Amino acid sequence: MNVGLNEFDVVMEQIGFGKVHCYIMLTLGCCQMLTIHETMGMGIIAPAAVCDLHMSLVQLATITASAFLGIVCSSYFWGYIADKMGRRWILMRTILLSHLFSIMSMFMVDFTYFFVMRFITGIFVAGPSFVAVTYLSEFCSRQMLARTVTHMYMFTGFAMFYTPSWATLFLTSSIMDFDIPLFGSLTLRPWRLLGCLFMLPGVVAFFMLLRMPESPRFLFMIGDMKQGMSAMDWISVKNTGHPLNPEQVALMQRFHEKTEVRRQKRGSNLMQTMLNDAMPLFRKPYVGMYVGSCYVMFSLGLVAHGVGIWFTAMRNRSNMREDSIVDLTVCKILFNKSPRHFEDTEDDIVMACNDGFKGFNDSLILALTYIIIYNIFWFMLFFLPRKPIFIAALIISSSCGFALIFITGHWLQLFCFILFIALPGVVISLLGGALLEFVPTYLRAKALCISLMWCRCGAAMGTTLVGIYIEKNCEMTILLIAIFPMLSASIEGFLPL
Repeated sequence: MNVGLNEFDVVMEQIGFGKVHCYIMLTLGCCQMLTIHETMGMGIIAPAAVCDLHMSLVQLATITASAFLGIVCSSYFWGYIADKMGRRWILMRTILLSHLFSIMSMFMVDFTYFFVMRFITGIFVAGPSFVAVTYLSEFCSRQMLARTVTHMYMFTGFAMFYTPSWATLFLTSSIMDFDIPLFGSLTLRPWRLLGCLFMLPGVVAFFMLLRMPESPRFLFMIGDMKQGMSAMDWISVKNTGHPLNPEQVALMQRFHEKTEVRRQKRGSNLMQTMLNDAMPLFRKPYVGMYVGSCYVMFSLGLVAHGVGIWFTAMRNRSNMREDSIVDLTVCKILFNKSPRHFEDTEDDIVMACNDGFKGFNDSLILALTYIIIYNIFWFMLFFLPRKPIFIAALIISSSCGFALIFITGHWLQLFCFILFIALPGVVISLLGGALLEFVPTYLRAKALCISLMWCRCGAAMGTTLVGIYIEKNCEMTILLIAIFPMLSASIEGFLPL
């Protein structure tokens, strides 16, 4: 477990949960919303951009996965830099740069440039995607960490509510139906403005971060006692109305004395240094827990994000049915080859060029379910350890996935689909919080970024599996994917959570 430097936790417990924690949860919750908007939000933006960018179905799938690819490629780099330069330092710069490239991407007129801009956006979104929770964890004691992280990740549900809410106005409302020529072949369409609105929570987070200090744990870890004490005094004043008392100052001085600055010997190049810095994660006492957690992250990312990114498109296609679907399974609803069953009867290439949506009601229900599940888990963590909660959630997820193969009825299918992808999504968040407790401060950013990198790899694999195989063999594809939460539950049974 984490090294026995518990003076920090004692002081944080004495300060207690207060204004600082609420403020930072709101700030970093907005960072979490930014991450969801720039990745899962492409499930809404990309289909709406098909006509303007003349994309084929293959290109559409590529754009959908572009931000995930950027995150996978850059995650460890940002983790390495965050453990060297600081958590707030990384957040400020990556949020700003992700916004710059995201805005640029919304005004591209060619598929290639759009893909490149979305890929670069993903590179910088990787920063807030994992540094935010690392930063939050270092303002918390062990006792409050799990519940505080759960509340921050609850903003995932708000993000999934935010995107379809604005999309309902911009993509299904005649009020926002416009096509304004700007210059050359660039026209201002609703989807371009919608993509810019997706960045709003990130803008809020950026300005809120200006009022925050660097992580106190990180400052003590690098030996900067003066700034570390200043950060702790700031927390104490905001939460209690007075700075640290002499006893608390003495505790923090002992914490500083016992904290060793971990500096690895530099290798001959940056890549070797980065590799050496990560090696402690793959040695005792961390290796078993960490490797198992990375596998679980991969599996759950495959389900929650890989399948989840297709949720809106699948439900939209289901809602396009004109005839009765009462006795039809999900696969028969989606892939019945008879063209008369659908409102749009063109061939595949023409069908891709369709920036209209039937509605986003199902996506809004998914978002509300996320919020409810996060609150249920938060309440349960007061009374139960994490492990049985995780295992029960994943067994329910797998069961719902298996049920999708044969159940009928609109509402039953909808809620099975929602629980199938939402429960793994919530467990991903809570498992990240468990990792933060398991590893010491000097490894936290790297540990979380590598595990979430595997999560994004799973998301890319899941997106590919669904895109390529589900129409060819729908039932078998769902069966294969539904096995992963069950396998994850069996692995988690052996992890020291």
